[in-house]
Amino acid sequence: MKSSAKQASQSQVVSALIAIAVIVGATAFAWLWIQKQQPTVDETETQELAAGEATPPPTPTPTPTKLFHGKDTYIVSRGSQATGPNVSEITFDPLDPAVGGQQIISVKASYSTAISDVSVKLRTDTKTTTLKLELAEGTNLGGTWKTTWTIPETYLYNYAATIEATSGNEVTTIPVIIRERK
Repeated sequence: MKSSAKQASQSQVVSALIAIAVIVGATAFAWLWIQKQQPTVDETETQELAAGEATPPPTPTPTPTKLFHGKDTYIVSRGSQATGPNVSEITFDPLDPAVGGQQIISVKASYSTAISDVSVKLRTDTKTTTLKLELAEGTNLGGTWKTTWTIPETYLYNYAATIEATSGNEVTTIPVIIRERK
């Protein structure tokens, strides 16, 4: 009986050693596979960084929606039942200025009584700026109001304008969502 007990324990030891070898092998394979998946820095990048060269700015996450480059005009239609000043066009020139760059905003509006005020409230990533537009062409019954402003910060995630045209007690509000983070 002693010999069969020894055999059982020897077979258990062999099974345990095989199991340990399989676990070690699987762990080594997983580690090597993970290492292979990670990007490596090549020697030229290391030399450039060591030489003090500037690294490119990181890409924001999530990647912002691409904007149309240059001047962009939005045509507005409110229907025949709308009251208040009629805003018909809103133009951003350029739509995608650099931070610190200039942008011209133009609004075409008309109404049966004089339009007293046209303004735009611009929302960027962390700021909201209200700008008053000045009559540049036409009359206060129908014309184009404009303003030029300097972009104060990024608009990678939030870039929206709310146009307001006022005539007496009547106010027309037109939202223009160019980019918005949900």
